[in-house]
Amino acid sequence: MAGSKLVNDLVLDAALQYLEDNVDFLSVCEATCTTYEHAHSNKGTATGKVLASSATPTFTGPDNDTSGRKTNVDEEASMTVDISGNAEEICLCDVSATALLYKTSCTLQALMAGNTVTAPTWKINIADPS
Repeated sequence: MAGSKLVNDLVLDAALQYLEDNVDFLSVCEATCTTYEHAHSNKGTATGKVLASSATPTFTGPDNDTSGRKTNVDEEASMTVDISGNAEEICLCDVSATALLYKTSCTLQALMAGNTVTAPTWKINIADPS
């Protein structure tokens, strides 16, 4: 007989709380970000891929989700598009640690410099073990 699996919500909340405590830069980026430089530097600057950004991201959570725990990355409304390009990803960085902590895909869309873009509320979920 197989044993059951369990993780206390405190463990999952600690991981989500780490993001909430340390993320201080949200960026809308072109292409595939795999490094801090990609996610924190404007497109056209070295290997930068940032089209728009915010230095004041906020979160709501952690709390229960259907099968685990979640935190919501709150909406970032009307970020100025600094560089034209195709938005493909949203990245979360810790500037003091020069670390790309999390990234997700977004709806592909062409952004034009001088316009604005809104990143809607989205969630980061850590599932219970199964």
